[in-house]
Amino acid sequence: MGLERLLLASFIAMSIFPCMLLPLADSEQVFPEADAPAAESSDELWLRSGPPPRVVDVDDYGAGSNGCDDTEAFLAAWSEACNSSDYRPMLLVPEGKSYLLMPVTFRGPCRATSITTMIMGTLEAPSNRSIWQDQNLQEWITFEDIDRLHVLGGGTLNGNGQEWWVNSCKLNRSMRCVTGPTALYFRRCTHLVVEDLEVRDSMQMHVAFAYSWNVLVSKLFITAPGWSPNTDGIHVSNSKQVSISECTISTGDDCISIVTGSTFVRVTGIFCGPGHGISIGSLGANNSWAHVSDVLVEKATLLGTTNGVRIKTWQVMHALLGCPYQWHGNLDGSLFFLEKGCSEKE
Repeated sequence: MGLERLLLASFIAMSIFPCMLLPLADSEQVFPEADAPAAESSDELWLRSGPPPRVVDVDDYGAGSNGCDDTEAFLAAWSEACNSSDYRPMLLVPEGKSYLLMPVTFRGPCRATSITTMIMGTLEAPSNRSIWQDQNLQEWITFEDIDRLHVLGGGTLNGNGQEWWVNSCKLNRSMRCVTGPTALYFRRCTHLVVEDLEVRDSMQMHVAFAYSWNVLVSKLFITAPGWSPNTDGIHVSNSKQVSISECTISTGDDCISIVTGSTFVRVTGIFCGPGHGISIGSLGANNSWAHVSDVLVEKATLLGTTNGVRIKTWQVMHALLGCPYQWHGNLDGSLFFLEKGCSEKE
């Protein structure tokens, strides 16, 4: 590639991601206390404080009693908890049981001041991909428009994504390319805590946050085979003040992906691998405007990943050469090479 094109691409990346191209300052300087998720939002502290929560058990609404679809029972229990006048109701998924859930959305706003979803058992997604394709659905479990939501409990969300992977156009070029569902999706949630869950074998992305603010994510165990296509671990878009810490992510795609509209994202103390590493982007597809700022990655372990930390942009390079380019860098924020990325998922 010519020097002129390299300089032009460098100028674009620097204008979009100034903090990624400079040596990283101390985390307190980049993320002042006022801008970061508050320490008192920690779930352990929250559960210890105040009167005990009112428990709404999904089993009391018929879940887990017949080994069939438990979706309606979960929605009934959610409605009871969400509309409760109690200070902090708890939706309980008991330990030691498995529940089959079809694509489901738990909606707010809630009447309760705050609400906890305590997942201690196992939630199973249907393995038949036609359930999503017939209705063009792209999410399995969604929480939407909820303030002060806590999702935790040590349980498991099993996406049963094997049928999606083997029919992916990435592995079988004769197949039509179809966007698979995200296992756990949070949309327009504020003061959100997601902690201590296992999310495994998602159809495509495992956990996603969109249009959310003040998000604290910790102690997630996210896993899928290294050959599973498009199975990003944690995906952040159009969200502000997101803290991701102490997570173990082993998938077939990006461990963490951060795309446009996201700002003040801190990633610390994670283990990543296998997978594609940590990515910002792709940004700027189809001549669109894109912006990501104030991203900090520290104390991360990446083992057996195809990349470390990278920035993927389309603008200008796509127009000139037809493919996005990927900026690869060290964890201290310094870039070290530019690579054509046509073979990667964008």
